[in-house]
Amino acid sequence: MKNKMIWNEEDFLKTYKGTETFVTKEHAYYALFMELLEDEDLLAHIRFANNVLGVPPLKTFVLYERDVLKKDVFRTPMTPAAKRGLGACFGYLYKFIYGGYGSEQCWFNDAPTGIKTASCFKKIP
Repeated sequence: MKNKMIWNEEDFLKTYKGTETFVTKEHAYYALFMELLEDEDLLAHIRFANNVLGVPPLKTFVLYERDVLKKDVFRTPMTPAAKRGLGACFGYLYKFIYGGYGSEQCWFNDAPTGIKTASCFKKIP
């Protein structure tokens, strides 16, 4: 049996100051991320792409939602708060839930969303 991931919204908001707007006003993106946390298979693919291929989790998530599932949510420019908030979600996931990861900026340059960079997460030795 797989361990259920525990997302602590209160701790997330305290750790990543300024994400309150993302959680409340950019709720469509936050809700998509919460759905992702329930999909263990997709999380495993995102983690593989990050750990083995060096693809930022945010990039894999956006491309999967838009190009595979054909959702419209990532077809238009995102607000700066939405981009930062979604990036913070992945930061919290890798650094505090998975643990043992550091982050580095990677080029993404996604024209529809306006996302220029996203974090790749590397295991800290």
